[in-house]
Amino acid sequence: AAAAAAAAGADAAGGETVDRKSAVVKGGKEAAAAAEEGAGRAAFHARLFALLLRYKSIQGYGFQASVGPDVFHALRASLGAGFECFASPLNTFFGRFCGAFPDVDAPFGSSGDFFALPAAALKRGCFQANPPFVGAVMTSMASRIEALLSAAEADQQPLSFAVFVPGWTDEPAWAAMKGSSFLTAHFVVAAGDHGYCDGAAHQRKDAFRASLYDTGVFVLQSSRAAASAVGR
Repeated sequence: AAAAAAAAGADAAGGETVDRKSAVVKGGKEAAAAAEEGAGRAAFHARLFALLLRYKSIQGYGFQASVGPDVFHALRASLGAGFECFASPLNTFFGRFCGAFPDVDAPFGSSGDFFALPAAALKRGCFQANPPFVGAVMTSMASRIEALLSAAEADQQPLSFAVFVPGWTDEPAWAAMKGSSFLTAHFVVAAGDHGYCDGAAHQRKDAFRASLYDTGVFVLQSSRAAASAVGR
């Protein structure tokens, strides 16, 4: 009986030791998880601060305005659009986009600069393009879109671009897109009939701003895209 009692006591002591070790291990894991979560939160806040400071410093939220959600829904339904060529983490709708500042945009999903994005990433699909209303940028955009569509045509790839630019008909970009052989649709929306999502919507009560100009809408497509069910 004495031996049995001693054995039982030893088992109990051993069990307590195991429980203490388990508690220590569990506590260590919880502490490590808490530390990792804290570090992740701190990194997120640092990246968010850098992002907000960058866009605040350029003092040009108008350059970051975007078309509204209804337009994006229509583009996705009618053309299968799912990528924005000119956006930011503050105004992207699809969540797949190119941004102006890869260093601060990348942690929030940016694929980089549209003009530096490899052509292989733009060889098929439908892309929305609403560039900054700067003549040189729009001209470079029109030139790249034309080159991409020419490559898609040669490779028989379905490629489309839905482009939104101000109604500045004397701009080279306007003439280039209107005269493109890939143009399948084009219309102008009067300034008084529409607006844009403000680039500073994250800090404004009203997310929209009235458009100062007419907006020209261009749909440019390769033959295969135009002939597809989505393209029609």
